[in-house]
Amino acid sequence: MTSRAVALLVALLAACGSSQPPVSPVAPPGPPSTPPGPAVGELSELRASLHVPARVDFDPQSLGIARHFVSIRLENTGTHDVLVDHLHATFSAVRDGVAFQCNAHVRGAEGAIEPSHLAPGQSFTLERALDCTMPLPGRYELRVWIHHAELEGQERSRPGGGVYVGASPVEIVAQNNAPLAVPSHPGLYALLTGATVSAPMPSDAWMKGGYQVAVALVNGGPAPATLDSARVSLLVFKEGAGLPCAGREQPLDEPDVLAPGEVHVVRVPVTCAPTEPGRYTIVGRFVMGSGPQLEIGRVGLLAIRNPDLLFTTDWPPLPHLETP
Repeated sequence: MTSRAVALLVALLAACGSSQPPVSPVAPPGPPSTPPGPAVGELSELRASLHVPARVDFDPQSLGIARHFVSIRLENTGTHDVLVDHLHATFSAVRDGVAFQCNAHVRGAEGAIEPSHLAPGQSFTLERALDCTMPLPGRYELRVWIHHAELEGQERSRPGGGVYVGASPVEIVAQNNAPLAVPSHPGLYALLTGATVSAPMPSDAWMKGGYQVAVALVNGGPAPATLDSARVSLLVFKEGAGLPCAGREQPLDEPDVLAPGEVHVVRVPVTCAPTEPGRYTIVGRFVMGSGPQLEIGRVGLLAIRNPDLLFTTDWPPLPHLETP
């Protein structure tokens, strides 16, 4: 084939190729399409019921109640899964129309196994600590809400927000030491409380505040309580001894006004020194302004060289001591 024929053939082939459409590049395969997940319902689709202990003993050392729980049973009555992981509870405790402080973000116990969601028809019971200040014996109305953890600090996580669970009465009953009404200040209560075990210490250690009791002032009334010149004196009785050790009257560092439902606690050193092992009773006497003297509580104190022995030894109850 001559060079002219070859050139003609190449020209014909080029002409034929130019009549075809260009080939588009092939796109790489993409990820497989994900089907939409199931719809997620709201907490409002849960049916909630509440179990609260109807009667709780007053605990002077914690100034209220200690180690009690509320059971919140949740049932998904909707048609979608409901996320229930990290649910917090919010409480409101009201006594005689006065609201007392509660923790607004009560979590579940550490290590507790709780579901992340509830499918339609499923149910589960949450346990939450009854984390409220209930400093006075009497009947409280406990109101409970639940909300997701991420709502902390927002409006919906406050009492009255989130999802309302219900309300239940709780009766706080005092067995012995309880706040006493201050006659000169309606609605105001005072209580002496303190630890019941201590190691004996030398007199100078006691004088420096080695052991302290607490004086709690509680406004259980609906109006602010004006405080003025509150003072306390302590008497220390030793079992088997004839006369008590009487400490000097000490002023209390108190606010000018106590709001309804507010609690103010003042630490007071016991300067009458139990320097040797034995059983003691500390009696608190309280005065507000020019009002009468009021006995506001007794603390039974066991002075023992090794307080750890209390966990292995059964001790008889402290005797009742008469005071003048």
